[in-house]
Formats: sequence, structure tokens, C-alpha cells
Amino acid sequence: MTEFNWTFAVGGLSLSLAGPAAWVEPFARAWASWADESLGWVVRLVQDETLPAPQKPFFGARPRFVDGRCLLEVPGFAGEIAPEDETARLRAHPAAEPGDLAYFVRTAFALQAFDADTLLFHAAGVVHRDAAYALFGHSGSGKTTASRLSSGKPVLSDDLVLLRPSVSGWEVWATPFGRQRASQQVRSAPLRALLRLVQAPEERLEPMPRAAALGELAANSPVINADPVRSAALLARWDGVLRSVPVYFLHFRKSNAFWEVIDAQLG
Repeated sequence: MTEFNWTFAVGGLSLSLAGPAAWVEPFARAWASWADESLGWVVRLVQDETLPAPQKPFFGARPRFVDGRCLLEVPGFAGEIAPEDETARLRAHPAAEPGDLAYFVRTAFALQAFDADTLLFHAAGVVHRDAAYALFGHSGSGKTTASRLSSGKPVLSDDLVLLRPSVSGWEVWATPFGRQRASQQVRSAPLRALLRLVQAPEERLEPMPRAAALGELAANSPVINADPVRSAALLARWDGVLRSVPVYFLHFRKSNAFWEVIDAQLG
């Protein structure tokens, strides 16, 4: 079986994928513009025919933390991520789908990001007037819809973005994760506001109470919110974000008029 190695980078963080060419090369093609030569965490993908054939998608597995390691196990898959060693290993039945493998890569990246003082955030990132707005909410709240309505504006991602501290506050970085991905021309922008999406009959911004914001922001921090050891640090990191970035409920219809409301209130 031909082995293949390929590295990609997001916001200064690098992951090296190693495994069968049939599994790794599709990442190299789909995420070609993210290719990098830096050394980073190693994610090893291993075909294991002794495992049962998958019965359901791997993303149904909830991360489980034991002695600092993250375990993801369902029939057909056995994954382990060791942050202290900067390694991850997934054994999977050869019938595993590309989306299953991508789920494991995202999980490893979420841990790498958090341990590097950044945050992988379940949100859409849209750049408007050279600033980024992170649109978040539960599944079905309208992240992809709001991204599509933002015609003509760079969309960093419609699903997962990276938040990284900078000398002036926080930045939003594009990721290759999600259905709508950034162009090579715009990969990051300073974070202007966090907007909790609420589908409604009219457009308006409403300040979000800090306590409620902390709870929802933590809930939209994949993988890390499942680790009881990291939970206090997760809340502390979001508290630090909220010290410099405002958070609002964004009530919106299926119209791009919400950008006019944002301009009127936030400038």
C-alpha cells in the first residue's frame, strides 16, 4: 500500500497527514491552497480490516478524554489524539468515507488550536469593510444562509473559523473546513463582533448578556467543550475575547438587509 505524506497550515498551525495515498491525496487536492512545509502535529491514518465495517458516520462519535488523551471510538473507527505528544492516530475500516477522515482531522486541529492559545469556533466568518464578523448559533440557526446572503463579501468559512489573538485584539482566520471556503486573496481579518443568529421577521441587533454569551460560545467550541479538564480554561479564554469584542443577537430575515443594521449600529 502506497504511503503518502502531506502538510497543511491554518493560521500559523500546521498538521501533517500520513497514511495510504488513497486517503491522504484527496486532502492534498481539496485543500491544495492550504499546503505548507512547516513541521506540525502528525495525524496518522491507518487502514485496519480487522475493524467492523462502519455502521454510521464517524462524526456521531463524541470525544472522550482519558488521562489527557482524546478518544473517539465507534464501530469501524478507533481514534486517539495525544496533545502532549502532538500526535493523532486513527485506525479505520477501509470502507471509511472521506468525511469520516476529515472529522478526525478537524478534531485533532481543534485540540492543537486550543493548546496554541487560539480557538476553533463553530461559526461563519464574513468580512465586511475590512473587518470580520463571526456569525454563530446552533445547527440550523442560519450560518450558511447568512453567508450566502452576504453576496460580494469575502466568506472565510460558513462553518468553522479560527480565532487567533493579535496585538490589537482578535483575528478571524479562514479554515478549509466547511462547504464554503475562503479564496486565497482573503484569509483573515480583525474580529469586529460576535453575532448570535436568530431568524426573525425583522432585522435588529440586541446586546447579548455576558453570561448567556459565555455559555453559547463555549457550546460552539467543538471538542474542547467535551473535555472537563479544559472547561475552565475554555471559559476564561472566551471571557478574554469578550473583553475586547462585543456580542449581539442578530435578528435577521432571508435578506442581506441585516448588513445595513450592522452598519447603522456598529459603524
